Amino acid sequence: MAKPISRARARHVAWRLKRAVPALPGRVRRRTGRRLRDRLLRGGPSDWRTLRDDLAQRYLRGEGIEIGALNIPQRVSPDVRVRYVDHASGDELRRIYAYELSQHNWDLVEPDVVDDGERLTKFADDSVDFVIANHMLEHAEDPIETLNHFLRVLRPSGILFLTLPDARETFDGRRARTTVEHLLRDHREGPEVSRREHYEQWARIIECVPEEQLPERLARFQAEGTRNHFHVWELETFLAFLFALRLPADLVTAHQVDHEFAVILRKNPGKRTWRAWRDLGAEAIPDEDLEPGGLAAREKARVEAMGRDGAGEARDPTEAAR
Repeated sequence: MAKPISRARARHVAWRLKRAVPALPGRVRRRTGRRLRDRLLRGGPSDWRTLRDDLAQRYLRGEGIEIGALNIPQRVSPDVRVRYVDHASGDELRRIYAYELSQHNWDLVEPDVVDDGERLTKFADDSVDFVIANHMLEHAEDPIETLNHFLRVLRPSGILFLTLPDARETFDGRRARTTVEHLLRDHREGPEVSRREHYEQWARIIECVPEEQLPERLARFQAEGTRNHFHVWELETFLAFLFALRLPADLVTAHQVDHEFAVILRKNPGKRTWRAWRDLGAEAIPDEDLEPGGLAAREKARVEAMGRDGAGEARDPTEAAR
């Protein structure tokens, strides 16, 4: 993992900005500050923490929540207010994640709200300006339902700030990428239909558990409700998933750096009704779209075309065959 931007470099950038950007009108000051900050940061190595901080500075405003921050909370501007949400109290988190917390000399962030981060039952509809979920969605058994609730609690034009591990650069590299079809099936039939498959894949490929010990290991996962990486994506396959869902949100930007990728969405309720979202899988995405060459395949081809063509609008992959 690349090292985060150092405190000394962060202080240096902040000092340069303070001296270079005088008391200009608010919008001009922010725009000028962003341009200068970009120039300064480009002078150093690009890494995952720098990218996260840059996106947070650009897009996070008002009051919002971060889910599952543990000991790596997202840094935000001083005028931005964040409440931290986790599934257990601080003491319980220290017990559950003792090993993970021991890997860094960073303090745990005490949760402000103890809630199921996949459902956010303690948050009303349209109640926050942003939702941050760094390396959280791959642990959700039903990412479609989780995205549903993320967007539910966002106000119109609110920001969904996501980062996820890129399988090409992590220990998930040997695992099969999660398909749109798989996710839709789990959403329709319930994630328990593939839970054992996920556990078995983790035990075999990641932990290299011997065959004779596999039943015992799977039973322990089941008993403890283990939340490993249920799903595996690369940036392109994750974008194909989002496009296939036809979410009530606009894709603002997407980047891959080091071991992860970041995706920023802006809620746009006019793109889709919540009733259609509720019926997702039954009406919103017809069964024939899941067949080879259907919607999922077309969206994956479109994302790949975007990667090949670089900036600009991707062409319909079917046009090349005409």
